[in-house]
Amino acid sequence: MRTTFIIVFLFICLINIQAQQTNANIPGPENVLVVYNTLDQNSIFIKDYYKNARNIPTINILGLSTLADNIWLTDSVSHVSHLIKIVQNSEIIKDIDQTTYDSLTSGGASFHAYQYFYERIASPIKTYLENTYSNGQQLKDVIRYILLCPKVPLKIQARYWDSVPGNVAVDGVLCILNTAGLFDYLKLIYNSNLMENSSINSIDNPYFDVDLFLQMTCRFVPGVYSVDNRGFNVKLSYLVSRLDGLNATAITGMIDRSVAADKSGTGIWIIDDDPDYSFPLDDLTGTKIAFEYWGFPFVHDTLQRWITSNSSSVIGYSSKGVHAADILSNPPTASPSYIQDSLNFTYLNGAVFNSWESFNGNSISTLTRRYIPLTLGVEHGLTTEFILTGGTGGVCHTNEPFTYAVNKSSYFFPAYAMGYNLVDAAYRGIKYLVWQNVVIGDPLTTIAWGKQSLISNLNWSGTNLVTGEVEIPTGKTLTIADSSTINLRHQGFITGNGELILGQNVIFNIYSWQKGLFLSYDGDSPRLVWGAHPTLGPAVYYKVYRKVGTGLWELLTTTTALQYTDTQILFSEFGEGDPNIFYKVLAYTQLPTTYESNTVSCFGYKNPKKIVVRQNQNLEIEYTLKQNYPNPFNPLTQINYSIKNAGLVQLKIYDILGKEIATLVNENKDAGNYSIDLNAATLPSGVYIYQLITPGFTQVRKMILVK
Repeated sequence: MRTTFIIVFLFICLINIQAQQTNANIPGPENVLVVYNTLDQNSIFIKDYYKNARNIPTINILGLSTLADNIWLTDSVSHVSHLIKIVQNSEIIKDIDQTTYDSLTSGGASFHAYQYFYERIASPIKTYLENTYSNGQQLKDVIRYILLCPKVPLKIQARYWDSVPGNVAVDGVLCILNTAGLFDYLKLIYNSNLMENSSINSIDNPYFDVDLFLQMTCRFVPGVYSVDNRGFNVKLSYLVSRLDGLNATAITGMIDRSVAADKSGTGIWIIDDDPDYSFPLDDLTGTKIAFEYWGFPFVHDTLQRWITSNSSSVIGYSSKGVHAADILSNPPTASPSYIQDSLNFTYLNGAVFNSWESFNGNSISTLTRRYIPLTLGVEHGLTTEFILTGGTGGVCHTNEPFTYAVNKSSYFFPAYAMGYNLVDAAYRGIKYLVWQNVVIGDPLTTIAWGKQSLISNLNWSGTNLVTGEVEIPTGKTLTIADSSTINLRHQGFITGNGELILGQNVIFNIYSWQKGLFLSYDGDSPRLVWGAHPTLGPAVYYKVYRKVGTGLWELLTTTTALQYTDTQILFSEFGEGDPNIFYKVLAYTQLPTTYESNTVSCFGYKNPKKIVVRQNQNLEIEYTLKQNYPNPFNPLTQINYSIKNAGLVQLKIYDILGKEIATLVNENKDAGNYSIDLNAATLPSGVYIYQLITPGFTQVRKMILVK
């Protein structure tokens, strides 16, 4: 049954026309334009806070000094002057000659609100992008994302009832900023909406459901995606999102969580599918099928009326909101907010929200809800409440989106889980432009290491999910801290000509033996680290091979450990052309078949007597006895040691009472670095002592055998 569901899901997805690939790298601070209101101190504060948190270039900051209230405009359609006000805490651009913005009767439609948007928001942004240059390029070609700060209006109200076509989100119109003849196109949209009343007058989003198989080939860039509509070629110029919320504390918290987004891939996705209430075209089941296919942890419930808690931390939440049956029959008495009052989740940094509610973005900077008379007085939840409770972003609706225009979590959530940034992933689930959808969140937020080439040196620690090929370019370094776990899935791998520096006890959980071997530059000699073979089970042996230049492969060691340091080779930075030292590992069991890993390489040379560090300084080998690896171990471990002067070397093992158990080394050795494997299969679990004895040096260390 599961296979059938997946096949049906993929078939439905395949009927969507796939946009062309961009193969763009991850966006950086230079790709974000931050727009704020110069007339508001909170907007200025959030602009500065985000600029510092993400190192946004000063040239990428635009202050709008044009957002004044009480402005008389002459409508270019009717040629009548009307007074425009910015109401609902500066969120709604409204012609006050109409009735109040929440009225259901009287008051005709007006183009004046659209005109205010064009003259006071769109035109200043467009002019700035066209007349500002960054490294010789027009900024309009560098920017991928427009990020709006508080007090930049949220929606345009062109007619009396705030849920009918003609009343649209500002963000969705800014997305098409570079469309030729934009002002004329806005007039055409306005007039078309008047004629079509409450039926949707759609402008297809050409970015909707791009990259079906999530190869990370369609990161958004300007000037690629467009759609023909009403005789215009509508350019998807930028993806627009907001840093907004109830107060400065809530917004700065969202920024902090964005910067420190959890990349472990361990968070649970909550898909709360109420069994007693269904929408036409709701895709909660589709979201469940997508997560089954891609293999991410999720909870999908169709039996209970409401999920309110989960034992694991949550990275994403989607439900039918107040439409859930128990909320309708038992609405909260103290407050209408199910998000704050009913949902008892711990959210990971980077957690996102998407609910099937018409007005969950009715307001973002206030708790102004949209009253629903048909649902016992219960009001829609607001995305801003999700931010208050520890969320990091999401998609919401300023007005009635109709069920066919609600953001599709089956497209949004998996793309985000796989490594697309929050805003790319969100727009992947938005079906229409110039409509009601608004994205809350930082476009630089990601929760997985998707396909990318590093643009700066990085440090990883803890658990990290790698879903695409991470390239370390020449001159860049990726450092992974001690005891970290790297989960490689889908197309996850780490490659490139830069340096990978691995701490001790780093674990790679791999999906392919051909992408399971890594070379670390943490010392002066190459250290090979690999993941346990993904299919052979625990009783696996590994043969480590080396090849110098065009020579033959040479067996270096056979081990059950998951690392090996080749102390006979020293790194060199003076190689030219292709690398000259190559390594591979063969995995095998008692069966005759062997499995060959990928090959890794470096520049190096043989020099057993002295180490030349990569800063080209001569440094004599010192006496050292290193901690065994792995530790604890079962039953094999590796011990590395260094000898400064030639002479008799002894390496002995003792139990915790001091009784000698074994002598691993008892011979004359030249100065150099050495490695030896210990097989403790016949020893019981416990703490053991190993001791290095030479004429000029003695050292002991502890190790733990756990069976």
